[in-house]
Amino acid sequence: MAGLRQIFIQNLKYYRKQKNMRQLDLALELGKNPNYINAIENGKYFPSPETIEEIAEFLEIEPISLFASESQNSEQPQPSQTEQPEQTIDLKSIEFQLREIISNDITKVFASISA
Repeated sequence: MAGLRQIFIQNLKYYRKQKNMRQLDLALELGKNPNYINAIENGKYFPSPETIEEIAEFLEIEPISLFASESQNSEQPQPSQTEQPEQTIDLKSIEFQLREIISNDITKVFASISA
């Protein structure tokens, strides 16, 4: 099973491409450095919950769609927001995993600063 971060990256790429947005376009919409989305899609950074909400807003999807574990494939048509299939989502598990990822990222930043 792919990790939550990898699922997020796959879904971000999929939905961004569905909107015909380049990484640069999305970064500029968010008011971020032009390399920001590239760094996220390459696993260097993980966005804050607030940024995840902003990304979802620009992509016109629900934030939870970025964490859906169904395989995202550009050849497969995806249901529209109003036609989402029912899915069981363990929000506590997602919250725990997000907190763990963010905590690890913060630890890495502090380690690089003090090195």
